[in-house]
Amino acid sequence: MQTHFEDNNAINDPLIEMLISRQEENLSLLTQIGKTKNISGNLRVDKCRQSYQYYIVTQKGDTKGTYLPRKEIRKAKALAQRDYNRAVEAIIKKQLAAIDAFLKAYRPNALDQAFTKQHPGRRALIAPVREPDSEFIEAWRHLPYTGKAFEINAPEFYTANGVRVRSKSEVIIADALDRAGIPYRYEFPTGVKGWGTLYPDFTCLRPSTREEVIWEHFGLMGEPDYAENAVQKLAHYAASGYTIGKTLIATFESAATPLSVKQVQAYIKALLT
Repeated sequence: MQTHFEDNNAINDPLIEMLISRQEENLSLLTQIGKTKNISGNLRVDKCRQSYQYYIVTQKGDTKGTYLPRKEIRKAKALAQRDYNRAVEAIIKKQLAAIDAFLKAYRPNALDQAFTKQHPGRRALIAPVREPDSEFIEAWRHLPYTGKAFEINAPEFYTANGVRVRSKSEVIIADALDRAGIPYRYEFPTGVKGWGTLYPDFTCLRPSTREEVIWEHFGLMGEPDYAENAVQKLAHYAASGYTIGKTLIATFESAATPLSVKQVQAYIKALLT
């Protein structure tokens, strides 16, 4: 079962991703169940004191059935499993049908398109209920701010798009963000409890939710003083409500263990798309 989407970037919608994941999970469960065995008869369960007694009913109109002794418990298990599998299979198929119908009808960009497809003359007269993603992202990218100044004679590193950063590893991160279409601000000033103003390496925008995610790269973890400072900084971020893996990405490297492009791409895919 596969659903196609007409909307651009629809696959990045969190709801669609969740439902596709549920589809895949349900299809996997159907595979685990396999083909339900066609066993004749029905199971009747009767409680006797603190235990259960099992009966197999094979004749229409029979309300009691034939008692299954302990040595024939496998028959009872097979009938119970058959009935359970049938119930689960029916539920899963209904869920798959419901998800498929929703995905075919759901258009996450429809609200934006209600505005963007208007005649330009009309758009100038309309106050949209929600700013379209493209306009929101464009405004977010170009918000004016003053970053941290570079020291005189500091080494110069530039991204593919000409943004000056402080290290080769930051070039790797910035270029990967650009390739993935993730907007970011380099060293955007941020207030942090107990520290004052910090300049995180990257303040990223998760387009699908419009949430800001800070990305700090700690590149000298082999130096004790630097490592201690990194731990303190992360503690202050936590105290200010930033959660690693949600609103904060932290990457680390030392001389012996450099940052890899694959690692950066994995973080972007998991936390920013």
